[in-house]
Amino acid sequence: MTALNAEMSRYGHVALTLVAVLSCQPIAACGNPTGAAAEAAAKAAAEAKGGHEPNAVLEPVRPPFPVQGELDGLLLVWFDAQGVHTAQKRSEIPEAQRAQVRIDSLNAAPDARLDADHIYVADLRKPDASNNYPVSKASRNWFDAQVDRAKPQPAASSEAAVVVYKAAWCGVCRSAASYLRSRHVEFVEKDIEKDPAASQEMLQKAQAKGLSPRGVPVIDFRGEILLGFDQARLETLIDRYSKAI
Repeated sequence: MTALNAEMSRYGHVALTLVAVLSCQPIAACGNPTGAAAEAAAKAAAEAKGGHEPNAVLEPVRPPFPVQGELDGLLLVWFDAQGVHTAQKRSEIPEAQRAQVRIDSLNAAPDARLDADHIYVADLRKPDASNNYPVSKASRNWFDAQVDRAKPQPAASSEAAVVVYKAAWCGVCRSAASYLRSRHVEFVEKDIEKDPAASQEMLQKAQAKGLSPRGVPVIDFRGEILLGFDQARLETLIDRYSKAI
């Protein structure tokens, strides 16, 4: 059990959004924006998941111990969305998780064991003609990557920590964005002329506060709607939320 515990220790329990909507108000006026263009700027963000050789090719091998039947006496490590688990026999592993199960024999002679960087991974769904389950040699990193990929990923937030609605021609919009950068505030910019959805989103947020924006810029800072680039008010809001930011 000491060897088992040491081995299993490897598998232990494994942007703020600011919406800046700048409106052409007396504080900093840009003029009224033209109608939203029909073109919708839909952007898909693909995040490359860093990890450990997730696409490595496995090497079929024959381990120095039988991999048959219920696999009694072997170390069995399987995983699902909740993480890694151990089992005493094949029947304890859910069918949906039997394709990639780490196996090992704590009774194997030291000279017959794999090096420290590699493990045996068995497909326990169906035995082959000799009644053995197919086994492959894989890196520990590869197996860890499979465990990580099985875990549910947090849903991407529909809003960034700071979002700025603007128009490409608006100089005051650029000034507001420049100021936010100077204060190290994370934000995204949305062009209401290129993205009709952004224009509608801006109007809904402003109207929910009883405001009627007449142009850009307008700023929604954590639910606080600013019509125009009011630097003094922005500074107050940034200082108020500085700990959260």
